[in-house]
Amino acid sequence: MHELSGLPSIPIEGPLDPNNIETSPLGTIGMKVRRGRSSGGWGGYGNEEEIVELYSEARLVLRELATNTKYKDVQIAVASTSLEPSYSQACLDGIEIIDGVTMRDMISYAQVGRTGQLTSRKTSHFQLIHEKSGIAYEDMLFFDDCNWGDHVGDLFNKYGVIGIRTPEGLKWEDFHRGLEKYHSVKKGDTSK
Repeated sequence: MHELSGLPSIPIEGPLDPNNIETSPLGTIGMKVRRGRSSGGWGGYGNEEEIVELYSEARLVLRELATNTKYKDVQIAVASTSLEPSYSQACLDGIEIIDGVTMRDMISYAQVGRTGQLTSRKTSHFQLIHEKSGIAYEDMLFFDDCNWGDHVGDLFNKYGVIGIRTPEGLKWEDFHRGLEKYHSVKKGDTSK
């Protein structure tokens, strides 16, 4: 999001359930940047629209977490090294997962940015999440779409956080692969 030319503040409406577009209630599925006369800065892409949306399968995973009672006790955290935390916060506040429930409503802990105690390494974010939540590192499951570094390896090596790299965005099979890995590690099978 640090490449956007401004704060995403215009809601984009669409079907909340990507698997059931015909009957899905409508809601805010993305946020758009209000364009001024100039489109300079990092995100100056000429006439291209600047819209932030979830990957459709990431939306499905969040919908599953929001609606399946099997996950009622799961706490969700966000760890982002965003250079523009206000952009990320606006999206958390505005993008809906199910009717009337935003990403912010689903998130128990959000550590976004690179200032104060937060750095470009996710280890600083997870340290604060651990301190604020009291959740043991080995009880956490982390999905990371970073494709320029290995936050998953860093977090496992430093704290023992179980993770899955998702460089093309969170996919449905990544979610289930992560759950399988989590349960295998918790049972003591480290071969996966």
